Amino acid sequence: MPRITRKTFVAAPADWVWGLVGDFAQWHPRLRIAPDGPEASPELVVTVVEHNDETMTLSYSMPEPPFPITDHRATILVEASDTKTAHVTWSADFDADPAILQELEDQVGNDIFEQALDRLATTAQDTYGAAQVAATG
Repeated sequence: MPRITRKTFVAAPADWVWGLVGDFAQWHPRLRIAPDGPEASPELVVTVVEHNDETMTLSYSMPEPPFPITDHRATILVEASDTKTAHVTWSADFDADPAILQELEDQVGNDIFEQALDRLATTAQDTYGAAQVAATG
């Protein structure tokens, strides 16, 4: 089963980042999570299959993916690097025709995961920084 994975560093505490992960609307341009799933946006429907606050893991599947794949499951994992920084790993497992794997790597890995992780990092860093300034001022 192929896997696409991207990872990013975030200059904000893991619990702060985790608080954002569960609300895609704050940082992802296409995904939305509703409390009672299935979740939907005009562009993409996903179903949360695991949301674990203890391990800071969110997994979801796409019943009707916009790509030629099947048996999709994606996971976002937030891990503390230290008390003020975190790493976020986003991976997706799926079945697909081997002939299109590089195209999927580029489209999903680079165009979706990397861009969304950049937005997550920026959002987390900006909101955490603003909260720190507000707390001292």
